[in-house]
Order: sequence, then structure tokens, then C-alpha cells
Amino acid sequence: MKEAKKTNYHSDKEVKEGYDEAQKKANDAIIQKENSKLIKLLTKHNISEQELNKILRQSAGVDKSKYAPKKISFPDRHVKFLAFADAHLGHKAYRPDVMDKMVKDAKRQGCEFAINAGDTLEGMSGREGHIYELTHLGYTNQRNFFAEEFKKFDQVSPDFKVFSIEAQDSHSGWYKNKGNMGLDIGEELERANNHYKFIGFDEQDLVLDNGLKIRLRHPGGGTAYAISYKMQKYVEAISGGQKPHLVFQGHFHKANYIFYRNIHCYDSGTLADQTPFMKKIGTPAHIGYWIVEAKLNRTKSKLVERVKNQFVPFFE
Repeated sequence: MKEAKKTNYHSDKEVKEGYDEAQKKANDAIIQKENSKLIKLLTKHNISEQELNKILRQSAGVDKSKYAPKKISFPDRHVKFLAFADAHLGHKAYRPDVMDKMVKDAKRQGCEFAINAGDTLEGMSGREGHIYELTHLGYTNQRNFFAEEFKKFDQVSPDFKVFSIEAQDSHSGWYKNKGNMGLDIGEELERANNHYKFIGFDEQDLVLDNGLKIRLRHPGGGTAYAISYKMQKYVEAISGGQKPHLVFQGHFHKANYIFYRNIHCYDSGTLADQTPFMKKIGTPAHIGYWIVEAKLNRTKSKLVERVKNQFVPFFE
């Protein structure tokens, strides 16, 4: 008589362990295949480990900070601050006399901080003939000149802050993106001068403890036929729950104020005369800066009770 064939039964635990082992081998194979692809790609483009780490840090930094509000401690219901944009330090059109007067005004009127809506440096465009418009050639010279000029804010206070954005694709931002240079312009300017505080690229919110939300933006494109048009279209596109109380716009070298959709809207002016490029396309420079006072309601949900605006103009 034949002996009965013995059947091997596996426990649930053994079945699970076998499944997990098979799954791990499959995952390891996928990872090994993807790693092989990545290594081939890095080798093809001759990218070192250090360069890859820098690229990843830069990408992560921009993604995290671009739309994250910068919060500062300021509990008072009344706030007074200085606002400017488009200094273009390093260009012949830059007006150091405007900077001098602006700093004196900030001290005399008791401004508690400043905001700067971008294009702090002129940058190096690579455009034919641009270098002949510059007083300071190259990043190092422009950075050092910036450090000297922003040191003037010591007259206001040694710890006076200038909360600033930069555009990624123009002037100061050219040192980051043009030719893929990758220079972290905001961090570099922070290191060069203790008054300058970089809060992000292109568009960024500054939120005070008292509930006031101030938005800085530096768009692109040319000036519209009507000075307020670009700002109006921007404000119309803001979702209801995303509105700031005040918005300051750089880039266009114009000074303007409108109150629209319950937002106090400012074109921030410039600290530079009309450039050859602006003359060519027939658009003026509104030279000057703003000093703004805002008083908030006791109830934060009721937004800003009132604002008082001063634009201080200069002429060529």
C-alpha cells in the first residue's frame, strides 16, 4: 500500500512573511532601476553630488517660501511704515539723494519698518550696450554699493528692518536665473546688510501680529495705457479669502493709489530716474516713496479702519 502524500500547510504568519518578502524584492528592483536611470542622467550632464544637493535645496526653498506669509511681531493697532521699490542700485539713473531724503523722513516721521517691492540691484542684463548705463559693473560691485547705501538706514535705527522681495526674472533676479547662474540673491543681500530682510520672490505677504496683511508684488510686462489698469486686473483676480489689506506693487516705476475691493492698492514709485529704455518706449518714471499710516479696528475681522498716505515726489 502506497503511503499517503503529506500536505504542507503554512500558517497565516508564514504566508504574510512570504508576501512581504516578495513585495520587498519587487520594490527593491524598481528602486534599483530608477537609481540606474538617475545615475545615467547625472553622468550624462556631468552633475556632481554637491551640485545636485544645491539644486535640490534651491528648489525646495523657493517652493516652500513663495506663498508662505512672513509673520512679524507687531501687536499695536496703529502702524507707520516706509514703502519703496525699484532702486536699481548700480545704474546711472539711481538717485542717492532720494535715498538720503527717504532715510531722514523715515527717522523724522517715526517709521517702524520699511517694505521694498523689488529690483534692488540693477543686475547685468547681457543686453548690448547695457554696461554703458552702469556705475557699478558685476555682482560684487553692485552688492558692495548696495551695502553702503542701505547702511544709511542706521540713521533710523541700528535694527531698522527693510522687508524685501525680488523678481526672479529681472534685474536683481538675473543673478539667479539668467544663464542659470543660481545665485541666491535674497540671501546674499541679507548677508551684505543687516537692515535688508528677504521674504521671497515675486509676491509675498507680510503679516503683523495685529492682523494687518501687507502684500508685496513684482510682476512683469509693460505699463498699461491707464496707470491703474494692471493693479485693477490683479485685484479682480484675487479670491475672496486671499485678499490682503494693503498691496504694494513694483516694476512699473509708477506711483498711484486706488481703493478697490476693500484693498488699499499702491504702485510704489522708484528711486531711479527715467532710463534710456523707458525713454525709448515713452513711459515716465514716478520718482519717490510712500510713508503710510494704518489704523486697525479693534475687531480684526473688520479690517483696516483708516489709512493716511504720503507720496514724496522728486524730479529729474
